Amino acid sequence: MTITQTIVQNGFATLKMDRIAKLMGVSRAKLYQYYSSKDAVITAVVEQYLQFMAEQPVPTGQDAAASVRQLPCVLLSLITLIGSSSHQFRTDLAHSDSDLSQRFEREYADWLARARQFLTTGKANGAYNAQLNPGLFLIQLEATIPMAMMPAVLSRYGGSSQDVLPDYLQMLMTQVVVPAKWADVDFSTITSALQQLTINYQQVLTK
Repeated sequence: MTITQTIVQNGFATLKMDRIAKLMGVSRAKLYQYYSSKDAVITAVVEQYLQFMAEQPVPTGQDAAASVRQLPCVLLSLITLIGSSSHQFRTDLAHSDSDLSQRFEREYADWLARARQFLTTGKANGAYNAQLNPGLFLIQLEATIPMAMMPAVLSRYGGSSQDVLPDYLQMLMTQVVVPAKWADVDFSTITSALQQLTINYQQVLTK
């Protein structure tokens, strides 16, 4: 796992510079050439995460066809962002740097608001189920995704780390899209990104 993955998924309160250097594959002396302190490392990691979030634009889904076509990318972005931002990381950040934490939470909330609007638009144009509650749907994701990243939970319910993400995406799609349009949802557009996310997910489960 990279240093960014480790910090955003596991937090950093107990993380020492020696461990950070090992995760980055450099010596402690080399690490200090780039970062003067652990706080500097954390700031750099948060900036990378915010940049990653900014690079995941939420489309507008102006008509039903667009809402169906764009859904796989939005769902994948939601799983990626929620899954790579643990409660422990956010708690540690709030205790370590309140200003940076507030910025992180603000930008994270803004991204989710755009996702909620995307779902609301799809519901209005008839692509998505009339019973869909976009806000509750996002709450469900924020509750479910962290649980699915726990090896004991996955084992308890007989899940496979290879199949859980593709299966979860399919399940979410049926919750969102009207049945008449299920066949129009094309997950092949995110195949490569989903494969990489699955690899990262497996690393989390086996760390």
